[in-house]
Amino acid sequence: MNPALHPAYRPDIDGLRAVAVLAVITFHASSALLPGGFVGVDIFFVISGFLITGLIAKGLDTGSFSFTEFYTRRIKRIFPSFILVAATTLVVSSYLLIPNDYIFYTTSLAASWVFVSNVFFSMLSWGYFGQRTEEFPLLHTWSLSVEEQFYFFFPVLLIVLYRYARQYIIAVLLVLGSVFALFSELKTDQIKSYFLLTSRAHELIIGALAYFVAQKYPTRSPALANVFAVAGTTLILGSLFVLGKGSSFPGINSLYPCIGTALIIYACTGDNALKPALSSRPFVAIGLISYSLYLWHWPIFSFLRYRRIEITPAVGVAAIALSFLLSWLTWKFVESPIRRNKRIQFKRAFVRMYLLPAAAFMAVGLYSYVTEGAPLRFSQAMRELISSYSFERDLTRSCSVRAEDYRKITMDYLLTNCALGDTSQAKAEVLLMGDSHAHHFKPFVDQLSKAAGLKAVYHVQGACFPTALQATDKHPEQGPSTCQQRNADLLELAGKVQYVVMAGFWASEPWRDLEKEMMFVTGKVAEAGAIPVIFKDNPYFEPDLSQCILHRTRGWIPADRNCNIPFSFVRQSQESIDGIIDRVQEKYPKTVVIDPKKILCTSTECITYLGKVALYKDANHINAKASKLLGDQYLIRVGNPLAGPGLCCQQMKSMPIWHRD
Repeated sequence: MNPALHPAYRPDIDGLRAVAVLAVITFHASSALLPGGFVGVDIFFVISGFLITGLIAKGLDTGSFSFTEFYTRRIKRIFPSFILVAATTLVVSSYLLIPNDYIFYTTSLAASWVFVSNVFFSMLSWGYFGQRTEEFPLLHTWSLSVEEQFYFFFPVLLIVLYRYARQYIIAVLLVLGSVFALFSELKTDQIKSYFLLTSRAHELIIGALAYFVAQKYPTRSPALANVFAVAGTTLILGSLFVLGKGSSFPGINSLYPCIGTALIIYACTGDNALKPALSSRPFVAIGLISYSLYLWHWPIFSFLRYRRIEITPAVGVAAIALSFLLSWLTWKFVESPIRRNKRIQFKRAFVRMYLLPAAAFMAVGLYSYVTEGAPLRFSQAMRELISSYSFERDLTRSCSVRAEDYRKITMDYLLTNCALGDTSQAKAEVLLMGDSHAHHFKPFVDQLSKAAGLKAVYHVQGACFPTALQATDKHPEQGPSTCQQRNADLLELAGKVQYVVMAGFWASEPWRDLEKEMMFVTGKVAEAGAIPVIFKDNPYFEPDLSQCILHRTRGWIPADRNCNIPFSFVRQSQESIDGIIDRVQEKYPKTVVIDPKKILCTSTECITYLGKVALYKDANHINAKASKLLGDQYLIRVGNPLAGPGLCCQQMKSMPIWHRD
């Protein structure tokens, strides 16, 4: 490789890497020890921006810059260690993870290999600091994706600036970084902002600015260098101890650790009191293995938490020690030898270190998805339990709406494609509509309809309340959505059936004026001559209930813990919405209300499994077997809401189903 592309080695930067990785590890072990330890990633971004800019700029200065050489270095730097960590986590995940989590893991593995894991994780509702995210073995790869995305466009930007605006590079980067920083501050979605390049680009650009400023205005005064070093150290320490999970981030708060890092990098181009400490052997040694250490430490903590092992001080120290051991071995026998091997050129590196592993990991992801989590990994008894919580997957495109294939819904269409209940009847008398919770109540409604001798039809759409109409939508100026069009079509059919059944994850969109919407739609159903039927929601909880059940079966959770949900929590989380439904029933007395909690709950708790049958697919969706079971038990314990006016429903005869004789 061209020596012009090798900047002079700076041990102080390895020392900064050590600070960054130790901050991240401490935070992941216990956020209480270092509340702002997550800014270690931001320190890494600035360092990366500085070093990458140096490589590109020196190549451009000498006319020897090569894209193939640049990306060869990136591949040799990033992928050998990553392959080892990814393969190891795949093996461990194959043993530990239940099917839903395994599908999620293999999908995140594929996403990380094509540099979009940050986009993948940005779509989660939990965010980076959520409880569930602590159990995702590859969550930390989001930062690698951000860097790789930056590496795709930044060399091109520098080439353009060198050719057309070389004397204005600092000014252009300053403006560009300011724009990205402002965009990060003005974010509307905190979760997406945390993960995406558009909210992080300014951090890498700050590193690039540090390089060009140091080249044009090198520090020659030790006194001034000390001022910069003290200021930078203060900003970093303040970020580590003042910021926390509740802080708005990245945004303006990200500037403190980033500017602090840039000041230290700039100060250490000359002599200052901090430089010897950062260049000391312990800091440099940790800095050299910092990449491998970053890769290894998170899966270790993640698997411990998934295994329900408390991170006590002793466990934390052991996990960190294991991380250091694996990182040193990886650096010694994988990372360093491959980085130094000059015989490995672009084609060989790309095929062997990226393309072939990518194909293998993609194949694993596809197999995991097709087989619904590779259940053959488990014993027969475990597979039977797993099958009991699987979500019904027979929902066809015919009976749900996606934005790209919306079509007007007619009764003939529903009778042909989406029939339930007594399908021998020619005419449908029951219409089920709603979101994914309407979907999971489908077997419930099927049982009620069969018992009443009625044919039912259904149409559902994920994240689409049955009460969502254009007049009450969040963004009416955007015109009707497929959700609103779907609901309007279905309400036109209300006059053709006896019952319109509505179900939804009512608590999932607190911004809606649910009472106004529900009153309006219920009134429309009643005006059409149909009887409105509204499902109150089933109990829901965090974290994943099915995970708790399977962990208990494996013995990872004490046998005396039953995974049930305290009724006090259910009441607190649902009483407001249940009150809305009760008021709707008061205004429209013919409205029938179905409350699954009558079957699932006592005054103290709500069950999550019955015998060997798990009732939940995840934190809020019941599964198909549970839905059918609840329908059967509702008929026995309460009565049939679809039996006709005056024929339903009786009071509970005794205790809920798990206490009955």
